Amino acid sequence: MSKNWAISIGINQYDNLQALNFAKRDAEAMAAWFREEAKFDQVFLFTEDSPAINTSPPIPTQPTFGGLRGFLRRQFEQPLLEPEDNLWFFFAGHGMRHADKDYLMLADSDPGDIEHTAISVEYITERLRRSRADNVVLLLDACREESSRSGLGIGEEKHQGVITFYSCAANQKSWEIAELRHGSFTHTLLTGLRLHGEANCATVERLDRYLNSAVPQLNTRYQKEIQNPYLKAEPPYKMYYILLEQSATMRDVESLKLQASLSENSGNFELAEQIWIRVLGVSRADLDAISAIKRIAIKKNNSTLLPISQPVRNPESPGSSRGDATMSPTEILELAEKIKENNRKQEEYRQAILKEVEQQFPLNQKSIDNLSNLQKSLQLSEEEVSGIKQPIFIQKEAEYRKREEEERIRREQQAERIRQQHQQNLEQYQREFSAKIEKEYPFHQASRNKFKKLQISLQLSEQEILQIEQPIIAKKEAEYQKLQGENRKPSGNPSGSNSPPIKRRQFLIYAGLGGTGLVTTVVFSQILKPPVQPKQVQPKLLELLTVTFTTKTVNKTGKIVNQENHQAKYFKEDLSNGITLEMVQIPGGSFMMGSPASEKGRTQDESPQHQVNVPAFSMGKYVVTQEQYQQIIGKNPSSFKGAKRPVEQVSWKNAVDFCLKLSQQTGREYRLPSEAEWEYACRGGTTTPFHFGETITTELANYDGTYTYASEPKGKYLQKTTDVGSFPPNAFGLYDMHGNVWEWCQDDWHNNYIDAPKDGSGWTSRSGNTKLLRGGSWYNNPDYCRSAYRSSYYLDYYLSNIGFRVVCSGAART
Repeated sequence: MSKNWAISIGINQYDNLQALNFAKRDAEAMAAWFREEAKFDQVFLFTEDSPAINTSPPIPTQPTFGGLRGFLRRQFEQPLLEPEDNLWFFFAGHGMRHADKDYLMLADSDPGDIEHTAISVEYITERLRRSRADNVVLLLDACREESSRSGLGIGEEKHQGVITFYSCAANQKSWEIAELRHGSFTHTLLTGLRLHGEANCATVERLDRYLNSAVPQLNTRYQKEIQNPYLKAEPPYKMYYILLEQSATMRDVESLKLQASLSENSGNFELAEQIWIRVLGVSRADLDAISAIKRIAIKKNNSTLLPISQPVRNPESPGSSRGDATMSPTEILELAEKIKENNRKQEEYRQAILKEVEQQFPLNQKSIDNLSNLQKSLQLSEEEVSGIKQPIFIQKEAEYRKREEEERIRREQQAERIRQQHQQNLEQYQREFSAKIEKEYPFHQASRNKFKKLQISLQLSEQEILQIEQPIIAKKEAEYQKLQGENRKPSGNPSGSNSPPIKRRQFLIYAGLGGTGLVTTVVFSQILKPPVQPKQVQPKLLELLTVTFTTKTVNKTGKIVNQENHQAKYFKEDLSNGITLEMVQIPGGSFMMGSPASEKGRTQDESPQHQVNVPAFSMGKYVVTQEQYQQIIGKNPSSFKGAKRPVEQVSWKNAVDFCLKLSQQTGREYRLPSEAEWEYACRGGTTTPFHFGETITTELANYDGTYTYASEPKGKYLQKTTDVGSFPPNAFGLYDMHGNVWEWCQDDWHNNYIDAPKDGSGWTSRSGNTKLLRGGSWYNNPDYCRSAYRSSYYLDYYLSNIGFRVVCSGAART
């Protein structure tokens, strides 16, 4: 049985380079895997505080230039292993390239004198090959410079007889991920080495394939730049070597047998013998291997090279069950071509899976059917497909579960923040109401309006308002009535008449409030009366106009497949100074809110899909523009200036304030749309992901066109807002429902649609400070712009990609 040795090195602290965070931990984790899981025979760990190697005298293991170079020189002066053995070398730390050579930087290495203070990878491989082990495996997470492990350049050299895994390409950075407390490469490497079953990484080829797939995905998950690990196996046939004998499959053995047969037929008996010995390491009693080793021994003992008189057994034969089945050199080459073609098919299938899981995970039924059809067309077995899918699915499932857990924690933390914020809101209202009631009675209309707005902005329910106000008012009423009663007692007046009723100023003096300033009181019965309404602005009768427009529908490739003419009714609200607000009449109706399980990009908060009945209302033809906001509010907070561009950098509170002032100015009730009204209006009678059809393009909406949704071509990424109405409308005559800016809705955020209203009203029963956003923006990829996609943000926060659109209850006025 072959032996397994390993050297694991990790350096955080450098004398002349910036410290790293998790290189030491990476080395310790690898050493633990070598010892405890892979059961290696000998493991040497080199870190800042690793224990000395237990020899006489003990060998220090601090990774300095002199210490590590001395260890490699002394330890591998004489052969210690046999050709069938394995020697692994793992390094996590800084790496540099100098004078066309790759160097590993040790704790005391000097970047100004690399040749004399750092160890070249060439020297390391030369020493390790002296061990005589045929499998020398280098795992170099060494493209690290600065704390981001961003050193560039190593990985250009070839090292004969060595299998080298590099953490990234020579022009890339190798990243550390704080959330995982590991380097991205090492974390993925450990995950791959721990895979079991047909999807394991027991061979060089499968480990390389797994790393190439999983590391970039992990970096994307944690918002790091892409790094692409790569393999250099010299000579190339080492791609098929078995790294983990205990996990190897018979398919792996057959690949080795093929390589052994090719080597023997080419006359390379030494190599053929080594490979056949490796076959025996996995398949202990393999008669093909035993027979071949005996045959090679006879040939090696001959004084001259004999022609191949005994062809090797068919590598496709299971064990020795077909001992008489032989193959000629031509047949072996034909078999090699078949294996090459099968590998190509497997790679095509792997790329198809990667594309599907990048777009959506878990896969929907359509994706599953597509992959099943591809498997049939490529004639791949279930075993082959399972071996390809499992490592990808394991990685994706882990990421999916992690996201779910992170989302759960985030929601819990958010709920606690909301609860605390709401408690603060209650206390704030109590303070302000108590202070105001001491200063002003009766409340002026301005004060009533102020408290009404405060109630809305603080998200207080009627019950909560009553619970706060009632005891404060009752206390004042009791105090007032008591003083009034005392003032009416007989005073000894000869006429027997009572004193005049106590005046407010006297009440304040009796109450100990000093009677100064404008302080007054109010009685319970008076304050509970509905406030006297100010004279309402009578809304002007507005003419109902008709507009004709053209809608466009595209297929999944983004090609326009249909164009239709539509008409809509609308009215214009005069905001003065030549500025108007166009409001489109939206007919009442019902629709299915949310997305079906089959929709690409669907998230759980878009479920369950449910029918909603929406009454008629009017909605802004466009999102509120900067000139409209300026006219009503008197300022323009937008980042991307332009009169006809959407106003942005507005919070939910800002949007509500706009609606209140617009209502006061026009006499009509303007407000934010409910989430149901927004989606109903956006869809315009469609059930596809977008009102444009199966996808969108940058000719139809303003979003990040470097991403695609279906099979449409990539487009432009403007990185800014555009004038409203720059793109085609939907069937209701509404513009920019997809992209440009997110749009505030009146609803609170909920995780799903369970118990959601079905009458089109806003879902605001839950107190909270997180509000719904819909539609996506110029900054987002197309998935976020779908009709059903839901997002949220804190009601007093604002961004340069958030705006709003207003609605007016009821049909447009005539």
